[in-house]
Amino acid sequence: YLFAIKLKKGFKAMAVNPIIPMKRLMDNVVGNIRKVLLLLTGLIIIVSGLSIFVSIYNSMSDRKKEIAIMRALGAGRQTVFSLILLESMLLCFGGGLFGMLMGHGLVFFAAPIVEAESGLLIDPWAFETLELALIPTLIVLASLVGFIPGMTAYRTDVAKTLSS
Repeated sequence: YLFAIKLKKGFKAMAVNPIIPMKRLMDNVVGNIRKVLLLLTGLIIIVSGLSIFVSIYNSMSDRKKEIAIMRALGAGRQTVFSLILLESMLLCFGGGLFGMLMGHGLVFFAAPIVEAESGLLIDPWAFETLELALIPTLIVLASLVGFIPGMTAYRTDVAKTLSS
């Protein structure tokens, strides 16, 4: 109480606000690391998409007979194309979901260790808004990746494939 009265009479006081220097530190140091990690994530997604494309495309030559049998039994070209596209989408969606779960799981288990070592609190339940764009992006990528193998399945000549 006495201190408050002295402040009102012109006693000089000083306050420290660590928010501004901490924000500057986070923007300058952590912000650049975050940008590099986002770039690395984008590259991993692209390489994974290409890997799925190559895998599905190469498996098309092994599955030509199966596709021809499906078509001979009454499956239409659209059905075969849709199956290949669905396979691509499930692989991309499943991989993205698994990656998100593993990433947040790792943070969940590492957060107490980081807090004990550095005093930095990390919320393992926090989601970035950019993570919400990941799943639609993966579905678009899966559509692009599955299109060419799907067209290969679509164009499979039933008579020629079954006769060989």
